[in-house]
Amino acid sequence: MNLPSLAAFRVLTLLTVIVVLYSLYGYFHFYRDPLSIFFSEEHGFDPIYSTTRQAEASALLDSLEANPDAVRSRLGKAGPNPQLCAIFLTAGRKMERHYVETAVASFLVNMSHVERQAVTLKLFFVDPDPETQHQSFARLATADIADGIVTYNTSLPDRDKETELALLTSWHHDRKDGTEIDRKMIHDYAYALSHCVQTTDAPYIALFEDDILLADGWAARTLKNLRTLEAMMQDPKRHEPARGQVEPGGPNSWLYLRMFNQERSFGWGGGTGFMSNNVHIISLAISIPLAAILLLVRKTALSRHIARHIDGWVILVVCGIQVPLFVWLFYASGKASLVGSRPGVYEEWFGCCNQALVYNRQYAQGLSDFLMDAAHGPGKPGRIDMIPRDFAWQHGLARISAYPMLVQHAGRISATGTTLSEATKVWSMAFEDFKPVTLARDHIRNVKEIFGPEAANEMLTST
Repeated sequence: MNLPSLAAFRVLTLLTVIVVLYSLYGYFHFYRDPLSIFFSEEHGFDPIYSTTRQAEASALLDSLEANPDAVRSRLGKAGPNPQLCAIFLTAGRKMERHYVETAVASFLVNMSHVERQAVTLKLFFVDPDPETQHQSFARLATADIADGIVTYNTSLPDRDKETELALLTSWHHDRKDGTEIDRKMIHDYAYALSHCVQTTDAPYIALFEDDILLADGWAARTLKNLRTLEAMMQDPKRHEPARGQVEPGGPNSWLYLRMFNQERSFGWGGGTGFMSNNVHIISLAISIPLAAILLLVRKTALSRHIARHIDGWVILVVCGIQVPLFVWLFYASGKASLVGSRPGVYEEWFGCCNQALVYNRQYAQGLSDFLMDAAHGPGKPGRIDMIPRDFAWQHGLARISAYPMLVQHAGRISATGTTLSEATKVWSMAFEDFKPVTLARDHIRNVKEIFGPEAANEMLTST
């Protein structure tokens, strides 16, 4: 067999240069994608926008401590007809400043008066005795920045209180039994949903975990996304919900709108190996026709110069090395890095975790009952982030995601036994790409669109 031609060496050299340059680009730009070969364990979860948002939240908390009356007056409270009932579920943790304080501050900071009037804020302390078990209970209760403080001790009916508290306490203390922890979490979630249904007429109910950060302008953007969602459901091509029929574009009603997702939930799904994602099959599907085309060009080329540069070695390098390598690099670089998620409101079957979900009030009480049955039923109760999905499937309801995601999971110290490593990985890299100036501009624009130009002008004059 003849030695490789000069043309083949040139093609191979060009290929090497391209791969090296692409690898350098991936090293500096794809390092935060957990499903990319370029992911950095050291810097992949570095907070970027989160640092800015935490600083804004901390400044609000410091102001609240220094001059509480002025801050309360500036923040205001919900109006008589809120559109959204937002409730934080918070459990005690051993830490200096509990996550929920920063989470609530990020909820409120930079919020306009009209947004605050449209959202009722409730804090649900899920510990059986939050006064002794939650270090932020007294501080947040006296701060008077929420529209309601909810505890089991103050909200359970008197006839059931003693029995319920005894059961909840047994679940709370049995931390070594994962089943009991799951029961407690499911019960808390169901109780929070039902509480919003029973105490407000808000058409939407947002359940937030206590270790999150919300982006600037989250309220107006979420109300805008909900408006888009309701318009989507009016499509005449959609049908009444039917059990199991939840294909995108199908049902004309929905269960929840997702405000947080992690990139690990929407990767290619096959890993980074060469046999993953059918890379070998796709490579063959490209290489065989391409080889045939190159052979045809060599055979029919009018110029001998062109034919001399497309010899067998060149075709082998291009179709046997270059194509498979490029196809593999495409998938191995990570879907989130190369494709990302287009801004907008979409139906999605997948998604991780319950950090921030907005529920349709129409089905909230039904879901609450469904969750209560799971919490108190025999056997393992299931996982709190999976049971709403099962409910949606059984009732044929759409599950919706809104991009960009407006919530980040900032928790590292778990209240349920999750390891530090796993808690760290529940992370949205797209959230860290937010630019404060862009968010501020979008915030004003969305307030103008949802509440009118006067509300937007008030924001401009108050800054």
